[in-house]
Parts: sequence; structure tokens; C-alpha cells
Amino acid sequence: MPERGTVEALFWKALLLFAALGLVYVNLKLVLLAVVALVVAAAILPLADAGQKRRIPRIATVLGLYLVGIGVLALLVTMLVPVVGEQANMLVARLPQFRQTLNGWIAAVQAFLGRLGPRHAFELPDIGPEQVTPVLQALVERSVRATRGLLTGLFAGIMVLFLAGYIVVDRRRLAAGLVRFVPRARRERVSHIASEVLRRMGGYIRGQFIVSAIGALILWIGLALVGFEAPLLIGVLAGALNFVPYLGSTVSLILAILLALNGSLFTLVGVLVVFGIEQFLEGQFLVPYFTGRQVELHPLVVLVALIVGANLAGILGALVAVPLAAGIDAILLEAYVKPMEGKALK
Repeated sequence: MPERGTVEALFWKALLLFAALGLVYVNLKLVLLAVVALVVAAAILPLADAGQKRRIPRIATVLGLYLVGIGVLALLVTMLVPVVGEQANMLVARLPQFRQTLNGWIAAVQAFLGRLGPRHAFELPDIGPEQVTPVLQALVERSVRATRGLLTGLFAGIMVLFLAGYIVVDRRRLAAGLVRFVPRARRERVSHIASEVLRRMGGYIRGQFIVSAIGALILWIGLALVGFEAPLLIGVLAGALNFVPYLGSTVSLILAILLALNGSLFTLVGVLVVFGIEQFLEGQFLVPYFTGRQVELHPLVVLVALIVGANLAGILGALVAVPLAAGIDAILLEAYVKPMEGKALK
């Protein structure tokens, strides 16, 4: 007959599991915010541990990182927003010229194909500030509605930072409380798995931040050297979107090509060369060194995780999809794959 303590432990585990599933069912966004907070905490934990070894309080490390991050963000916004806004306005003003260039190419292709037989004439519709402004306004309104207002989004961000800081500062007590739900014989193993999960999730965030910053710098400098008109705009856009793998480079490359079509052939070729160099450095050196060793996921798994995360929760889901997939992979590897391999070797 099972002991009373075992029965109570099973009861609380089942209750906790049902509560977690109910929370996911009732409010997926709240669960996503909790996951974001856990990922942020995982990225800060090694820095807090290193600071504690030097007798720096964990709360001082957290507050210091938050203040530095807010300061750097404010500085970047102050310096970059005017330039990026000016280059974005230039892009919108050039849209009619871009339409005219493409229509010329289309007319040339149609003239060539016309020799083979009659073809229906095709021409791009008008593209200018009058057509773009309503689209941008609708996009902003939809984004505000999706986040339930800017105030709610700001409050959610503050709560994420507060929860992440609390996890970092009170990590030992939180871990001790959670491990009580695990049988004594397995506590050491579970603690090891949890540490591996946090290592991979936090390593992805830190590595992706470094990769995004270096990639943005390469594109900014390289595009400026080839005479591109809006190098800072493309660099900032690529760096910001690069936190979602494959998105930053794809969107920024398409936009850069569209802008380069209004320039010289040298500029267009230069844009392609710069992006080729950036992708080569990112794929061969930056990603393997800064994120590949931490995430340890096959590119196909990353792509599937992004698709699933984006379908479930949009941009927020895509942001947490890869670190969450890395955490799940660590659990499966440490809890099932390695023990099975160990038994097979015996």
C-alpha cells in the first residue's frame, strides 16, 4: 500500500498539472509572457552567478543590466530614429520611381514575348505615399488592437522584467520549492536537467543578441561602402528582425533590392555582395559560435518551431519558439535519450 506522503505528492503533482493545463487553455498570452520572463531570466542567470562570486548582490546585477539596457535603448532611439525615419520617408517618396522602373522592365519583357504571340498587357498599379499611408495606418491600428492597447503592452513588458528579475534573485528558493514535488531519488537528476534547459535557453538569447548586433553592423558599413542610399535603415531592420531566425535577413534583403533597383547596377551588385558576405559570416562563424553550441537544434527543427510559434501567437510566439524548442530538446535528451544510450552500452 502506498505511503501517505507518496499519495500526497501524487495529488499535488496532478493538481499542479491540471492547473497548468487550465491556465494554457484559459489564457495563452499569459503563459507566453511567463515563458518570455523565464527566457529572459535564463539569459541573465550566468551573469548574476558570476557577479555573486565577486560578492555583487544578484539584485544589483539585475538592476544594473536593466538600467544599462534601458539606457542603450534610449540612446539608440535618440540617435537612430531621426535617421531611420528620414530614410524611410525617402523610401516612400521613391516608390513612384520604383514603379516606373519595374513597369519599364515589364514592358521590355512583354515586347520580347510579343514576338512569340499576343500577350495581355500588364502594369503595376500606382505606388506612392497616398497608397502606402492608409496601409501603414491600418497596420498600426491592427497591432494596437492585437496587443490590447499600448498601455497594456507596456504593463506586460514591465511584468516580464519584474518576473524575470524575481526568478534570478530568488532562484535558489524557487528551485528548492519546485524540487520538493520530485522524489528524493530523482532530485539531483531533475536539477541537472533544469540547469541544462536554462543554459540552452539563455545561451540562445545571448548569442542571438550578439549575432543580430554584428550582422546589423556589417550590413550598415557594407551598404554604406557600396553607395546604398539607406544603409542604416536596412541595418537596423535586419538587426531588429533577426531575433526571429530567417526573418531579418529575408525582409531586409528584399527591401534593399527594391531600393537598389532605382540606383546603378554597381549598387545593386554591391547590395547582393554585401548580403552574401553577411550571410556567409553569419552562417559559418557567428551562428555556430554564439548560438549553435547553445541551441543544438537542427535547422529544420528551428523552422518548424518558428512556424508553429507564429501560428499560435504571432510575433511573440515566434520569438520564444526557438528557445522553448531548445529547452524541450534538452529535457528529451537528458531524461530519455542519454539514459537509453547508457542502458544500451551496458
